[in-house]
Amino acid sequence: MAEICRVCHDPLTITLDSEDLEDGDQQQQTVPDDLLLPCGCHFHWQCLLDQSTAVTTTLSCPSCNAFLSPNAAGASSSSSSSAAPPLTTPIILTHYTNEGGVQPYLDIYPSLAEEAFLAAHPEARPARAFHTLASEGEVQGMVELLTDADGDADDEEEEEGARLSATRLLAWRDPLNGGQTALHVALEARQEEAVWVLLWLGSRASRDSFPEAVVQIAAANGLPRRLEGTADGEDVRFVRDERGRTAGDVCLELGEPWTRLVEGGLFI
Repeated sequence: MAEICRVCHDPLTITLDSEDLEDGDQQQQTVPDDLLLPCGCHFHWQCLLDQSTAVTTTLSCPSCNAFLSPNAAGASSSSSSSAAPPLTTPIILTHYTNEGGVQPYLDIYPSLAEEAFLAAHPEARPARAFHTLASEGEVQGMVELLTDADGDADDEEEEEGARLSATRLLAWRDPLNGGQTALHVALEARQEEAVWVLLWLGSRASRDSFPEAVVQIAAANGLPRRLEGTADGEDVRFVRDERGRTAGDVCLELGEPWTRLVEGGLFI
């Protein structure tokens, strides 16, 4: 008898629509989606992610309640007392089969921890998407997301604190990535255009500190100096990550040509 997902009880496959296919095939295609846990229970990827809060809290299978992490406190073991102590971060090694092939030793815990965090903090979803765009240098997407955040902030029906304003989004520190801001991320990814846009939008740096080309592009695209003339909002230049680093510190770590931003007085 074929295995089924222990959550939805459907076969361990998913159907891709034509827009999801890279080869231009207009027909729907059924592909495997089989996540096998150490206990022997099978799940669809998304079905297990939907159980992320319970799994990360108990480190147990949501179907059979078996303990899943061999390196976490509470794991059953017949080893002697001389065994090494458990590691800080649990691991849950799975066997995952999907349209891309087989991943025999996939640690699913980081994905579950991220999903559990986002379930508890839904306002962080657009913030993490913003960080991804910054790391990829997708400036247009960044601007659109900030515009959407402004629209959400203006919606009187939104609960207070339910969403991040554009100003807070610019200075948001990602607890899943060492407390880094989008500026930290863009710098480490060496995305120069994204770095200049983030500094323009999220800092109180003098306009004279920016290259003329940056000023012209900002004016042509209607990008505002969001912190100019106001005491509200954190200046992205001086937000520190969990290692205590400002964006200027990251520039110094990266070396040339990034150190020129600091030497030119942009981070003063």
